[in-house]
Amino acid sequence: MNENGASPQSSTSQPDLPFGRALAYSIANFGYGAFYTLNNAILSLFLARFTKNNVIIGLGGSTHSFEGAIIQPLVGAASDRLRGKYGRRRPFLITAIPISALFLILTPLCAHLPEHTRLLMMVLCIFLFTVTFNIAQDPYNALMPDITPEHQRGSVTGISMFVFLLGQVSLLVLPSHLGPVTITLEAKFLVCALLMMATTLVTVLCVKEPEVPAHTAGKIHVNNFASLRTAIDGLWVLKQARCALAVSFFSGLGVGAVFPFLTVFIKTIGHCKDDVALQVFLILVAVTALCVVPFGKLVDRFGPRPILLLALALIATASALGLWVNSLDQIRLVMMIAGLGNSAQFAAAYPLLYQLVPRQEVGFYTGLQSTALSIATPITGIVTGMLVNSGNYRRIFVVCSLCVLVAICFLIAVKVERAPAEVDARALELEA
Repeated sequence: MNENGASPQSSTSQPDLPFGRALAYSIANFGYGAFYTLNNAILSLFLARFTKNNVIIGLGGSTHSFEGAIIQPLVGAASDRLRGKYGRRRPFLITAIPISALFLILTPLCAHLPEHTRLLMMVLCIFLFTVTFNIAQDPYNALMPDITPEHQRGSVTGISMFVFLLGQVSLLVLPSHLGPVTITLEAKFLVCALLMMATTLVTVLCVKEPEVPAHTAGKIHVNNFASLRTAIDGLWVLKQARCALAVSFFSGLGVGAVFPFLTVFIKTIGHCKDDVALQVFLILVAVTALCVVPFGKLVDRFGPRPILLLALALIATASALGLWVNSLDQIRLVMMIAGLGNSAQFAAAYPLLYQLVPRQEVGFYTGLQSTALSIATPITGIVTGMLVNSGNYRRIFVVCSLCVLVAICFLIAVKVERAPAEVDARALELEA
């Protein structure tokens, strides 16, 4: 067993991933980063033009929705067992991303509909582009451990997340005017859709999926629900993975309380315009981008658990400070601290999960992690929206601080050194 709690064989069962292939895999994350910026920073400002109901704004700005609690594990389990010449992960990217891009483009066009149907159709389009995006993203995330040995996963995750954050930055720094062309908030929906399509195409064409391991080829369940039930049963054995999923749930609750309202909070507290609010939000993204690769290397050196613990502590600190800030300069400082926490979380969260589950079920458990977020983020969108409606925007930080503290408690309960024995026992169950 190595210092990170992994079996020695797990580190040598796959060849090292060359930098060029890691970069090719990461390219799609540029478009997905733009998608997250659209949801977390731009969509709330856009929706605030048409409604003052913060519940709707909170739900609209969430990158997950309730139906994902059912869909995501099914998608993950299906991607684990899919066979074909395009692999088992890439078909989900090929089919779901174009549909998501279509509804992204349609969303701002709904502003031209009659007033009594306008907001309803916007919400419907937001729901559909969110669902289809997440159908693609979980198999995309599961592709990383398929092509990467365990001892490189922190570094490759760091590279991928760096590209992801560059995508976020790209939409934030897009100027208001390019020559005679005005780049409005509405135009950014189109830019985001095109980026998602183009970058996904590059990854799909350049990354060849490995052959399914021979020892799992005959062990795949034909029925989606049967494989889903089998994988859920595995949580009785994978106790550390169970705790890690609880960490995702509660940290997702906390972060989901803040992000849909963050640019509106900055605009309200800082008494500034949309462009200035987006520039302040850019600080968070820029710090995250600059630090995610170094944190990825720290994950490879010290393991994902201590880095994730640091991440949650920084996020909790930033949330507590958010209760007191009164100026744009103070908000900028909080954005820096939050960016550090965000980058550490990006670098450590998925590598921790991959360390705790069998390789042949990575897709399912990635989907189950998204299930946690699919339940968490809409709940916080509703609850914090109601709290903001009856009070002020600072209440989002109370919710975030409490949820992240609970996540820290679950993370402390994760014992990585026990994971190899649990993974081996689960693997024997799958072979039986």
